[in-house]
Amino acid sequence: MINKEEIEPIIRKQIELLEKLGDQGSSSGHMSNISYELNDYSTHETEDGLIHVEYSYTTYVETEFTYYPDNPPYGYKHKRIMIIDKEGTIISDEDTI
Repeated sequence: MINKEEIEPIIRKQIELLEKLGDQGSSSGHMSNISYELNDYSTHETEDGLIHVEYSYTTYVETEFTYYPDNPPYGYKHKRIMIIDKEGTIISDEDTI
């Protein structure tokens, strides 16, 4: 049986698969970096033993023009629902927004 501490790494791995993170270059030669922050997650186990995980995170796009406080990075909020089994295998993962 999987516990709550083992779920966070599963969520983080899924986000890293979904999002194109790290340094990016555009055709115009401008650079940017995409990162994320896991905001929150909650779990609910169903009677059939599946675990429903609701999680939210924000991706941040920093460019060479990003500077604080006047021009902060762009932030995009995401909210998803993941269903995993007792071993931690992802059965489904869907966007809820």
